[in-house]
Amino acid sequence: MSYLYNTQPDAFEKQLTTHNLILRPYQDGDESDFMRLLQENTAYLAPAFSGRLARVRALDDARTQVQQLSTDWDNRRSFDFGVWLKNDNSYIGDIALKNLDRSVPKAELGLYFTAWPATKSLAQEALEEVIQFAFRALKMNKVYLRCTAANESFGRLAERCGFQKEGILRCDYRGADSEELLDLSYYGFTRHDFEEKQEQQHEQNSTAIA
Repeated sequence: MSYLYNTQPDAFEKQLTTHNLILRPYQDGDESDFMRLLQENTAYLAPAFSGRLARVRALDDARTQVQQLSTDWDNRRSFDFGVWLKNDNSYIGDIALKNLDRSVPKAELGLYFTAWPATKSLAQEALEEVIQFAFRALKMNKVYLRCTAANESFGRLAERCGFQKEGILRCDYRGADSEELLDLSYYGFTRHDFEEKQEQQHEQNSTAIA
């Protein structure tokens, strides 16, 4: 059974923790890590994150971007998590719920991680936690992900977490520094999918205990 949630709760935990990770909103002091990860992974972040790459050319740019992401979080325009390893506090990635449509409500999910694809298992761990946040804390009815051919591996990652490929949007995206129109693969995860997956996991856990 699915439900329609028209409002977000007044308060929820900002920091998420998993077995290996800490996910939290950006804050002052994060700009160096933020910029370094972008610079070290420029080749694979384009074209999906070409806009962010274009905005962050120097440390002051990174500081401005971090401040904006923090403001957007406080105003509930988007929910952008930096991802850090628990064991040594290394910054390894970014995962966000953005483009919120409160009439459904739904949100687009975007993510990138350093040293990809070696960090794929950590990215999945982070993604599964943010899915929980989206459906439980934010009361979303749908989360979706759009991928170009260059970052289709994130689509496959989403499928492992329960998303379904819903189709291809032709000539639907243009990077910040390109005239080429790119196709986008569209992946969706509904509240019904989420509840069904939770029930399956509950049944598996009950069987294991028995």
